[in-house]
Amino acid sequence: MSHTKISSAQFFVAMFVSRVVVTIALNAHYTGGENLLDNIISNLLAMALSLLIALPIWLALGREHSASVPELAMSSLGRAGGLIPLCYGLYFVLAGGTSLALFQIFLMDTVNPGFSAALVVTALLAVALYGAVRGLETVARCAVCVFAALLLGCGLVFAMASARFQWGNLEPLFYNGFGQTRQGVTLFLARTSLFADMAVLLPQVKGRKKLGFVGWMLGTALFMGSLIFLLAGCLGRYAYTQNFPVYVLASLSEVRSLQRLDAVFTGIWMMGLITKLAFDLYACRVCFTALTQRKEPKPALWLTALAILLLALFTAQSRAMQDFLLDTDFLFLCTILSGALLPLIVWLACCLRGRRARK
Repeated sequence: MSHTKISSAQFFVAMFVSRVVVTIALNAHYTGGENLLDNIISNLLAMALSLLIALPIWLALGREHSASVPELAMSSLGRAGGLIPLCYGLYFVLAGGTSLALFQIFLMDTVNPGFSAALVVTALLAVALYGAVRGLETVARCAVCVFAALLLGCGLVFAMASARFQWGNLEPLFYNGFGQTRQGVTLFLARTSLFADMAVLLPQVKGRKKLGFVGWMLGTALFMGSLIFLLAGCLGRYAYTQNFPVYVLASLSEVRSLQRLDAVFTGIWMMGLITKLAFDLYACRVCFTALTQRKEPKPALWLTALAILLLALFTAQSRAMQDFLLDTDFLFLCTILSGALLPLIVWLACCLRGRRARK
């Protein structure tokens, strides 16, 4: 695969979009409690822990960042190294499938469109697959456009919703203890695929990557903190009863010419989801290349897209699969495995190989 370079700004803007679209489905069930304000602290703690989780990635990639973690695994671990790109490929299928399933659940339970929700998610995945086939630069450019639309759309929703803000709806921090804060930290990290994306795609990024990573953390903390603060102040305890309170906030906000803004919210989610899925699929291309040591066959990418679609459809239709695949603790373990543990193993293997070579 030809390694087309994209800028650090493009990459981390895309990661910001991906992060936002998988956390706007927040609700009291996943956050572990009713006090939304506690989740502002949770988000800040999760961003701080991101520095620690990402450390093995920076160590494994080294100063040059010339090869991805899957590629380094193949060169340093021999045949056993093939497990690393395989694990990353499975993770991206899981991340894409669960993100798509959340959107399908949203369509079926909240929007209730007059047409098949499965057809909508299939179309979204098809667009993402086209982007992944075209290449990383195409997806990155699309992500910048989505980022601009996200800021404009969310800015409009936030501005309209602020008219409903009431300070009396806010509750004291840690009113029910620290359990929800701990659960929120786990949730925010569980739904963050940035670390795996960095491990696989960072060699194709040019520019000041560490500065971009810090910018991603600050931007994510500011956006999510503002969103949670508005939810708590505008909806109060009503937010705790809703499966998708952000959608409710958008649907209660009106502009005379646009009427309700729920369509804006849905459109932003769809565009952001396409970006995330395209990055997941392209990352799978890199894993295929590392595993086979040659350009990946196109049918492999099509089969990956099919696996993501089937996983999403079955998860959306099965309560048992939702309880398992959307479980916060399970996704958190997957994040730690792909974002920290696998790069740490590869880094240690590279260090051991270099020591042997010097001897």
